Amino acid sequence: MSTLKRKEEMDPLLQANVKRQATAEEALIKFCVPANVVGSVIGKGGDNVTEFMKQSQTKIHVSRQNEMFPGTRDRICTISATSPQGMNSVLVGLHLILSKIVSEDTFQHFQFKLIMPSQECGAIIGKGGTNIKSIMQETGCQMKVSDHNQMPFRLLTIMGTIDQQLKAVALCFDLLVKNSTDYMHHIKDFHGVDATHIATPLHPSQFNTPSFHLTDAESAPLPGLPQVTASMVTVCVVKMPGELVGGVIGKGGSVVTSIMSQTGTHIKISEKVPGASVPRTVTIKGSEDSVKRAYNMVITRLRE
Repeated sequence: MSTLKRKEEMDPLLQANVKRQATAEEALIKFCVPANVVGSVIGKGGDNVTEFMKQSQTKIHVSRQNEMFPGTRDRICTISATSPQGMNSVLVGLHLILSKIVSEDTFQHFQFKLIMPSQECGAIIGKGGTNIKSIMQETGCQMKVSDHNQMPFRLLTIMGTIDQQLKAVALCFDLLVKNSTDYMHHIKDFHGVDATHIATPLHPSQFNTPSFHLTDAESAPLPGLPQVTASMVTVCVVKMPGELVGGVIGKGGSVVTSIMSQTGTHIKISEKVPGASVPRTVTIKGSEDSVKRAYNMVITRLRE
């Protein structure tokens, strides 16, 4: 039996929510797809995704193999439509994809992860969490928003049946429209993080234990009572084999720029010494939490 569901078969409550979006010129969502089911979503020669686009009258794009959501191995799927019924079409396309994913034995209870610009999450959460609680009560699903961590984008995880997830997504976008957010402007700028694998395997002995220290702090805090000052800066220095630094820098500096942007740190990499095989030094500066996040991203990058 086919798992595909057309517009006329969708839940009346869902359609009622979508009708409020009728004046929108363009609708677009981005969400995470686990790497191990991307092939099933796309289909042989793109057959599945082509059929999904035809039935939903949308454009569907799955990010390249090396483009993932930061900190995960999930690919990014974009569904967009430009019409008076744009959001309705997007939700139909989403239903087709979720049905395909859930049909895989691995995901009987799929956790749908919607990518949201951090600036717009407040509209979804509401004062004291009132909006997100209301959505959960109305749909029967469970929802959680990932920690901010100074990231420009966060994950809104929705747990429940496919119909519950679709209703929750519709209600979320209803809130975004009501609050006149800049969602469309921000979400279009997100394309994932380059996660190209490095051919050379990394052994723990190949890089040194990082050194962390504070600079410009007035005094060291007492144990259990961390002192925070406007001038406090944490510095992390890591030495690594020169042949691995390219993976951290990325083409045209894309990787290191992305890490700095996501963490709010400043990263400096020592210059290569011509004709010599010497370790390179990576220096990370910023707040303690942001430096630790950047360090973990650098090491994760090396170990991939």
